[in-house]
Amino acid sequence: MKQLIAVSLTAFYLCAFGSSNKSFEGEISDSQCGFNVHSLKRSHEEMIKTGYMGKNAEECAQSCVRGRGGEFVFVTSDKKNAYKVDSQEAVGIYAGRNVRIQGIIVDGRIHINSIKLL
Repeated sequence: MKQLIAVSLTAFYLCAFGSSNKSFEGEISDSQCGFNVHSLKRSHEEMIKTGYMGKNAEECAQSCVRGRGGEFVFVTSDKKNAYKVDSQEAVGIYAGRNVRIQGIIVDGRIHINSIKLL
């Protein structure tokens, strides 16, 4: 049901705001690291160094989402921006990994049409 709603909302945004589909490169992160709650650089570095959040970016992101109430977010490759994503289920398998997204950004949320590993 959630995926149907996400697809419907994406279709609505595409119709309402035009189909200005853009390409974005970056990482699927978690909201704590991506929005600088646990990080100073939109990175997993600080948390991995503590030894409590996993050994790599994937483990850190999964730990924050599954065990600490976070959600998956998209952080641009230049680390200047982080965006909420419209489908948590679709991006979870890419946690901590670099991806290329085709989609649109509306109100700080990225509506994903396609996602691929880099």
